Amino acid sequence: MSRKNKIAIAAITAVALILIIAVPFVSAQAPPSDITANSKIFKAQGWAFQKIDSDTIKYYHANFALSIQAASTNGTVKKFNVTGGTVIVNGISYSISNGNGAVLTGRRIILLQASGTSTDGQPITLKLEGRYFWMWGHLYFTRIGARLLTGNGNYTMLMRAAV
Repeated sequence: MSRKNKIAIAAITAVALILIIAVPFVSAQAPPSDITANSKIFKAQGWAFQKIDSDTIKYYHANFALSIQAASTNGTVKKFNVTGGTVIVNGISYSISNGNGAVLTGRRIILLQASGTSTDGQPITLKLEGRYFWMWGHLYFTRIGARLLTGNGNYTMLMRAAV
């Protein structure tokens, strides 16, 4: 292979990796049904990991769609309420009923804690921290680390979203 071909292959590989990391997948999940006029939908998609025992870790496809509504702004902190939504892990749907969160604009961090129920009526909690960055125009990407605490086991989630 010539030097030009090697450089071209390396450049194409680098661009492909950047696109895979930066561009989130589009979820086909329907938005929550309790949306009001001033609500926004926060969607993310990625992977959930569950530690079964000391040697076994299972991973599952995961996504969520949450309805959020602005609550207050205090300097660089923008607070919001979670008014509903759905978290899906490995095809199992968990309903989110309420929660709250904040956007720390100075540090470009999103924090969220929400609660709800599983399909069998057990309480669940979603705790989320994300770091967002600006791409261009009004488009922001978010990398999210989350914990879904359920009665049937806890999941660690790594997700991406576009806002």
